Amino acid sequence: MTATRIMRRDRWADWAVVALVAMALILGWVLREAILFRTAPFTATGAGISGRGPADWVRESGDDPLLVLRNPFTGPFNVRLELRTRPLASGVDPLQALDNLSIDRGSHVTAYSVLSTDQVLVGGKVVPRRVYSYVYIDRNPFADHMPIVVKGMDVALPDEGRVVIATLVAGVDDFDAYRRHFRAFVESLEF
Repeated sequence: MTATRIMRRDRWADWAVVALVAMALILGWVLREAILFRTAPFTATGAGISGRGPADWVRESGDDPLLVLRNPFTGPFNVRLELRTRPLASGVDPLQALDNLSIDRGSHVTAYSVLSTDQVLVGGKVVPRRVYSYVYIDRNPFADHMPIVVKGMDVALPDEGRVVIATLVAGVDDFDAYRRHFRAFVESLEF
């Protein structure tokens, strides 16, 4: 009888340890998600655009693009979220702005290629999306890096008299891991 009670107590102790480890793993995963996907607000004052972007990323403001959020922890080619605007007459397809941006990029980067153009749903509106790739060559003579294949995605969001273009640019191996950041970035935009 005593041996049976000890075995039952041991089984309960084993299950308690399993439950404690499972709870610790879940808590660790939740904490990881909270830290990695923490966001901070931003405002592109001249353009009247605001939103939220990854909190730990470096922010750079300018004319074109208006805003660049760059992840400094991603190796020789930093993953970037970009925001730019282009004028657009009423009745003109926002895809025209993506075509013009493609022509401009094609003249500045090596081996630019459009992979796909389709429509996606953003904020209840169907908007054009373009996925492309090119080769990034680091021209720094002091850095010994191989060329990197870069994959990018543009989404054109029409507004009154303009189109707001949100962009994700990442190394081809990192691209899918950062789509979640891009989706949250695009859905947070207000203009």
